[in-house]
Amino acid sequence: MGRRIGFPARGFQKCHPASKESGRFRATGHYKRTTTEDAKRWSIKYRDGVSILGIAKEEGVDPGTVSSWLHNLGLEIKQGQHLVPQPPLRVPQSVVKLVGMGPERLTNRVESGVFGLQATRAGIEQLEKYCRFIYYYKEGKGVEEIARMLGIHRSTVAEWRNGTDTPYLVKVASATSEPTRPGWKWLPLTLSSGGNSFENWVQVPASIAGYEDVTKVVSRLCPLEDTYARGKTFGLSRSRIDSMRPELFAYLLGFMLGDASKLGGKQERFSSMNIDLQLSLKRKTNLRLGEFVCMCANSLGLQMDRITDKQPTGDSRLGQQPMGAFRWTSQRTPLLAWAFVAGLGLDWSRNTSYTPVRMEWIFATPFAFRMRFAQGVADSDACVKKYVVEITSLPNAEFVKRLLWSVGLMSAYVRIENGLALRTVVRAIEAADLPLINEFTNGYRYEQLMRYKRPSGLGEGSAG
Repeated sequence: MGRRIGFPARGFQKCHPASKESGRFRATGHYKRTTTEDAKRWSIKYRDGVSILGIAKEEGVDPGTVSSWLHNLGLEIKQGQHLVPQPPLRVPQSVVKLVGMGPERLTNRVESGVFGLQATRAGIEQLEKYCRFIYYYKEGKGVEEIARMLGIHRSTVAEWRNGTDTPYLVKVASATSEPTRPGWKWLPLTLSSGGNSFENWVQVPASIAGYEDVTKVVSRLCPLEDTYARGKTFGLSRSRIDSMRPELFAYLLGFMLGDASKLGGKQERFSSMNIDLQLSLKRKTNLRLGEFVCMCANSLGLQMDRITDKQPTGDSRLGQQPMGAFRWTSQRTPLLAWAFVAGLGLDWSRNTSYTPVRMEWIFATPFAFRMRFAQGVADSDACVKKYVVEITSLPNAEFVKRLLWSVGLMSAYVRIENGLALRTVVRAIEAADLPLINEFTNGYRYEQLMRYKRPSGLGEGSAG
């Protein structure tokens, strides 16, 4: 036999005398007397799964009366199936209001208003149960009863009640309740716990229309202190870095167009990405190049650091001089996924090795922005040869040619190899004047390029 838990004193249930037609009571101030027949009827309902609270509401009697009679009939009264004072619902009223929209409207809202969010089937089912939980709890149902009705563990119900856990779709809806500008969406910079926890929300355009969109996004990002520590090694002051942050974004975006590995894509709940950068150990100046890329990522508020060097693999491991690689990796974040989609104009079914980028917006940006983007592409994929710089740019050779033209490198052309527009080629003397290889790292390619630098004040015809 179960232990009986008492109820708050409410007195007897007042009812009306029975009418001749229905045999039911009508309110006159007399008290209804419970009979054995009532108790038997209640016991049948109880065995069918109706809670004591539900029976009391249906019968118009006090729950304590139902509990007492069922106890007297020898039924075990299970915890959660009788009326006990429930702890208050520790869910903010703003969340309760959002849940009142219903699961379908709430799902549509977050999918249309948040960049890269995927409402999974499990997530939608969890949201539906949470909406029902709020309704049941406001009705006065207990934890055990709600858990049984929803088919979930009672600990989940208790955590929902206490506000210590919430379905991820509800968390997203709560964090993004403020309206965005037309054509813009919310994006979390930081994800954790498998996409169940997110922080540092910013607004981003669904697609970049121009330079102003870039500057507005960059201005909302807080640089890490690592930015300025790394900047000192390149002779860059704090004020200089702050003034060129849009250019550092352009450089990183250019590097992403090139060989820098981009890992990620559509995850289960959020689209996110990280950069895995590997540069040959053969060239020691690659260490500075990797640190410069890290500085660019840090300037956008993203962690990126050097990790254990990669050991030789595959064919390189079998060579006469096996050569590994310096390696850096960034945090996984939806911001890099947004740069891939909105900046490069690609989607998750495409990549920069097979599909041309869609970046017409960049041709209306300032010269310095285009130059840094071009440097990022060149630092990733260019090589300095005799009198020329070649950029392996399949399938974007035509785009890279137009980009170089836009920064004054009018000798740029596309080289066709085996029927493919494989490379973009530009005269080294022109590339050195820009310069096409970034001037901060003093890398080996920069040194090679500067051999073609024209003396100041000399025209092209004076170059040897």
